[in-house]
Amino acid sequence: MRKIPSIKKIKIKVIGIGAGGSTIVSEIAKNIKKASFVVTDCDKRILKKGEKNIKVIQLGEDISHGLGTGINPILGEEIARKEKEKITKILKNQDLLILIACLGGGFGSGATPVFAELSKNFKNISLGIFTLPFKFEGEKKTKIAKEALEKIKENLSGTFIVSNEKIFQVIDKHTPFKKALSILNKNLILILKDLIELISKTGVINIDFADLRTILKGRGQIIYVGSIICSGPNRTEEAIKKVFQSPFYGGAAAAFFCKNILFNISGGEDLTLKEVERISSGIYNICPQAKIIFGISQDKKYNGKVKITLIQAGEEKIKKSIRKKIVKKEKPLKREAVKEKKKTKKKRKEIRRSALEIKKAEKEEESEVLAQEKEWEIPAFLRKKIK
Repeated sequence: MRKIPSIKKIKIKVIGIGAGGSTIVSEIAKNIKKASFVVTDCDKRILKKGEKNIKVIQLGEDISHGLGTGINPILGEEIARKEKEKITKILKNQDLLILIACLGGGFGSGATPVFAELSKNFKNISLGIFTLPFKFEGEKKTKIAKEALEKIKENLSGTFIVSNEKIFQVIDKHTPFKKALSILNKNLILILKDLIELISKTGVINIDFADLRTILKGRGQIIYVGSIICSGPNRTEEAIKKVFQSPFYGGAAAAFFCKNILFNISGGEDLTLKEVERISSGIYNICPQAKIIFGISQDKKYNGKVKITLIQAGEEKIKKSIRKKIVKKEKPLKREAVKEKKKTKKKRKEIRRSALEIKKAEKEEESEVLAQEKEWEIPAFLRKKIK
């Protein structure tokens, strides 16, 4: 009798880069079993022995002598480039790579772009989950983080950006600092757990790794991963609203520029066809232009509840799209001929918009889109309320 070939097990590796990334991954490793974990830094003090399933790798000992980079991303990059061979070994033979770093420091901001650059050599999906500094950490850290992010994004399949400032939308401002960071880490753990579960759990209608590859085809996409559980008589309407109202979601603009969506509906034995239809239609109405792939799974623990897990991939920025629109709107230069007088030749006048006028037009159009986004905290479909 002919044997049915076994399904290939998806290899997932989660890599924490720098002090912040290593801390987050150390927490994540306690809760997720379907992935391998690596933490890496040049600071020996950061790389403490933790969970058994975490591989600890120190880089650049001959350069930093076991110390940190002192918020110097140039030194972080130098270390990573000299350790390319070691980093390549960490990245190879994986189906899904997830890089995690808190940008704004020296090693995380300097080394992560090198990890992202080297990941392009492998035919895998590479995702990044990155936090941006609090405003109170100063402009220098914010500048370092943003410059690093620009280098990283172009080399990864998708990038999920979490601004630390958004934490104030999740918790009270008077929460003790350590507890606040722990809550932020727990949010990231849930996001990652749901992402891995989405492509590995068997359901009534399955989502698999090939579906993830489809929506994350190419490089440089901004992604959003959201998950919500709701119960009660209006659970479907509530779930659609809340999954798009997360503080980590980009608002109406993110929905408008969305290209691909992958989502899964989880429910108990009481999950109805009508609920599946309403959730699917609701997501479609929010992002009608997107390519949509969905799955359905049932679990007794969700009796009386519904859970939506969603991954969205789309445009990098609002500004880029606005810039293209303005360039298209720019009219070709008109030349106005001036009649020549005898023995006198006057230069032709050029009627053109100055750089200041172009910049003003661009700013006005950008303000218009951003004002719309502010007005639409949620898309029109949700503002009208689902009936």
